[in-house]
Amino acid sequence: MNLKEWWKWFKDLHISRKWYVVLILIRPIIDNFWELKEASALASPLYIVGALTPVFIGMSLLSHKFPQKPYAVEDNPFRFFAIMLAFNAIIFWFIQVSVVAFGDLIKYLTPILIFIYARHFVQSKKDLHGILTTFLISCIFPFGVLAYESVFNPIAVEFISQGRGGGSRIRGAYADIMNYAIYLMGFMLCIGYYFLNGIYNPKPGRSKINATHLILSLMFILYGLSRIRHVSTWGVAIALLILLLVHNLRNTRGALFVIVFGLVVATFFAQDIYTDNIQPLIEKELKVADGESDVDQAFNGRMNRWERYFEIWEQMPALNHFTGIVSANFKETIVMIGGGMHSDYVRLLFLTGFIGLFFYIVFLISVLAKWTLLQMPEKFILSGAVGTIILWSISTVPTLYAPLLYLIYPIFAYALLPKSRYYLETE
Repeated sequence: MNLKEWWKWFKDLHISRKWYVVLILIRPIIDNFWELKEASALASPLYIVGALTPVFIGMSLLSHKFPQKPYAVEDNPFRFFAIMLAFNAIIFWFIQVSVVAFGDLIKYLTPILIFIYARHFVQSKKDLHGILTTFLISCIFPFGVLAYESVFNPIAVEFISQGRGGGSRIRGAYADIMNYAIYLMGFMLCIGYYFLNGIYNPKPGRSKINATHLILSLMFILYGLSRIRHVSTWGVAIALLILLLVHNLRNTRGALFVIVFGLVVATFFAQDIYTDNIQPLIEKELKVADGESDVDQAFNGRMNRWERYFEIWEQMPALNHFTGIVSANFKETIVMIGGGMHSDYVRLLFLTGFIGLFFYIVFLISVLAKWTLLQMPEKFILSGAVGTIILWSISTVPTLYAPLLYLIYPIFAYALLPKSRYYLETE
């Protein structure tokens, strides 16, 4: 979808869907003002957007012009997961009864609402392309900031411990490094999809991402990764690259590209990339694997934190292990269900119990199972989207980063369309 097609698609949208596109576009700018929350919640654009998003979603769902959600059996595991999450989030608010707790309630419920909204929003391949192109446009601002920090002065610098190789990394004016990571990986996912779409679905006159564009994009992503120095994002990037190359092997031109690309990277760049960028970040994990460091130092020391809170979890009633810890009302609850867990699997286990986490994992697997029904470009973007969530969930909390869900959940929603709608509308 080129800009002209995107603009026509955007203009034709009803206001119940148009606001979401605008939100994706302005979110990378709004996120720069996160520090205003220290002055007042009412002065923070980020808080205002967070509070208004559920309102806008609710108003859209009530609109007669908003599309109806097509049936999908895969909605059932998500529905059970959502019930467990909502139950615990609401109980937590009732126990705390404060403005901060209400903000947490919105934060925990928003991912559920975004997915429900995306299921209604995405009705065709054209809608998927519209969201992907919108996300690519939204990358202009964070990438511009990244370029500014690289050419002139870093806006904010984080110093890495010697255990992680030392040195520094940049994060712009964002709250943490994940903001850059989300746009770098989302960009890689979208560019890879449009590259494959141009190969497998060529049409005269259609603008497309060719091999030169792809290589330049990958070089920029590599440079961005070297500046943010975030080990879990390196893992996601490598996984996406492997998926892209594998999905590109199914045609002669693609196989030739993979061979040439692999030879060039392996010969000239692989060793330096690993030695300079990856090895220092995983040195601590390598020492744990070799037995030189204690197991609790794994995942940059997060294992120690997880073990500490699992000891508290074991003190709670057995029922809370299955349904979520909130009703146990321990003072550590607010930490255990928040982003401080640095793992969505651990956080969601605490927040929704074995039952909720089980249905969440079943949901991800059921969405990925739609891979078999899709053509190659859509196979890539679906497996890449699910893989990104799965990998990042090990040591980060991707479901608490709305800008990531703005992209990922519409991809899931496309996969859950009836098979007859997958290729009904194309540009």
